[in-house]
Amino acid sequence: MTYEKVLEVFKDYLSEDDSCEVLTTSQGYLVVDWSSRKNDSEWVTSRLCQTPEHLRDVLRSCYEEYQGYLLTNGYKREVLPQEEQDIQRMGAALAERCGEN
Repeated sequence: MTYEKVLEVFKDYLSEDDSCEVLTTSQGYLVVDWSSRKNDSEWVTSRLCQTPEHLRDVLRSCYEEYQGYLLTNGYKREVLPQEEQDIQRMGAALAERCGEN
């Protein structure tokens, strides 16, 4: 598994979700979650990923959270148990692709 492969697998997600950004640092890749409010550039969380596996896991979590956000129209309702299982299955499929050659 490489950083490049992880970024390639999550490329479509990262281009769609404006609140998640991956930055290169001298210590590894930094995943930054920005506030989802319009015209607000406040950073909410950041996670330093010093291995490709950690980057994969962080991006999977961000991806799954984003899918729940989309599914519930901005968290205007709870994610149903079956929906949560479907989202986790989609995240697992992406994570699995990161290890493929």
